[in-house]
Amino acid sequence: MIKISGQRVLLHAAILLATAGIASPARSDEVWDSDYGRVVYQADRGKTAILTYGDAVQGALFIDGLAGQLQDRRNYSGYWSQSTSNVRCETYREGRNGQRTYYWGTVHIQFLDSEFPSRWSAMIGYCDQPKKLGWRASPIVGGVQQPLKFP
Repeated sequence: MIKISGQRVLLHAAILLATAGIASPARSDEVWDSDYGRVVYQADRGKTAILTYGDAVQGALFIDGLAGQLQDRRNYSGYWSQSTSNVRCETYREGRNGQRTYYWGTVHIQFLDSEFPSRWSAMIGYCDQPKKLGWRASPIVGGVQQPLKFP
């Protein structure tokens, strides 16, 4: 039987209560409304963040170096992939659920705000072609969609 003094129990209880409301934002709680629909920060794999999007055409963004970064987010590169697209690439990449897909392209994403959560804008291209298409997103905070406002 372990005996714990009343003061120690009170100290532990006070620490638990003081820290109960402090938590870093959960990755899956990051959701954006974008030009192409809802985007959700789904998971981290090593240093790569995996964001998912789409209903009819499901896709994913694989962003190198973004995993674990909650502050001072800046510029990142990676690729997008989806189940179908206007252009079929000659090579495949990993898709949203780990399957191979020939529908992918490059992406460069820039976070626009220094604090969390942040708006972002991206440039995307098909396969390894130059990035020509824009993509903008604003965070959804507390279930409330923020307007897509960009400078």
